[in-house]
Amino acid sequence: MKGQTIWISGFLTFLAGLSAVHAIVLWADVGLTGVFQPFLSSGIRLGIPVWLYLLITIIATLALLGATTHLIISELSTKKLLAQMDARMNNVESTQKVQQQFLESLQARVFLVDESLNSMRKDVSKAFSKQEEMLKQAHEDLTKKFDGDLAAVKASMTRQFTEQSEEMKKINTNLTSMFTKNLADAKSELAGQLTRIENVMDKHEERNKKTEKAILNQEDKIAEVKSKIERLEAEFVGPKPQLASQNSIEDVRGIGESTGKDLRAIGITTVGELVTTDPSLIAAKTGMSEKIIEKLQGRAQLAMVPGIKEKDLILLEEAGITNRRELAAQDPFELGKKINLIVKSYVAEGKMTEADKPTVEAIDSWIRFAKT
Repeated sequence: MKGQTIWISGFLTFLAGLSAVHAIVLWADVGLTGVFQPFLSSGIRLGIPVWLYLLITIIATLALLGATTHLIISELSTKKLLAQMDARMNNVESTQKVQQQFLESLQARVFLVDESLNSMRKDVSKAFSKQEEMLKQAHEDLTKKFDGDLAAVKASMTRQFTEQSEEMKKINTNLTSMFTKNLADAKSELAGQLTRIENVMDKHEERNKKTEKAILNQEDKIAEVKSKIERLEAEFVGPKPQLASQNSIEDVRGIGESTGKDLRAIGITTVGELVTTDPSLIAAKTGMSEKIIEKLQGRAQLAMVPGIKEKDLILLEEAGITNRRELAAQDPFELGKKINLIVKSYVAEGKMTEADKPTVEAIDSWIRFAKT
């Protein structure tokens, strides 16, 4: 059927080609503007321009030629495809035959392997059964032997533990009795030593008490002798002042490094310069309080009085005496009463001793020197 279609399409293409050639001939004869009158019937005549006739025939020729070509190519492709498919089917059939033969061979081999495995399985099963029986027998033999040996070991160990326990009891008893005896001896010996030590300590304590009393008596005697010596020195030699005018300003009680530096910066380097300079002037130049400067000047003035010591200065300040003028205005007996009260409080606090208390004669000499 498809071949007939190809032949019909080819014939129509041939006719269209002849018509196209006829149109070209007309074009050459009458030109494109000429009219072509095809014969349709005796009574019908139709005029067609040559250019339109030429165009129609060319289009028809090309269309039919394309259709015919397509049919031919399709026919050829189908045959080729069928041939390829036949070849592939033949290959598949041959491959299937080979595979079938291989499977049959493989099945035969598998059958042989199964037979061999079954035989080996039976042999192995028999061997395992024999080994299992042998192991059971060996286990029973070992169990019997182990039970017998274990019983013997238990009996031997029990005997040894019993013997060792009895020996340990004996040793423990001996050690306990020995320790008790030694402990009693040590206690009695220590008690004797403690008694002797207590006696020795009591004797030492009595000696220490006697020694302390002797030392206290000697200290009192030394203080008394010292006081007498000072009085004799005051009577025969004359008291000396604690500070002189040429002493450094740092020798004044209450003037440290910082204050001394400030005073030296304004030209005050000695005690004499300190007590003779107007306190308001010093305060203006150093920025210090005028009251503090007056207090320092008063201490320096009192320290320049012959016979007044460092502790005496403290007593005078506690009594309200802050400078030489105030000291000169005092009554020796009234001032002595005040100082005695202060000394008593200091002695009670442990700050001074009775030996530090000045006599009325010493206070009187302070006042006399302060007036000069």
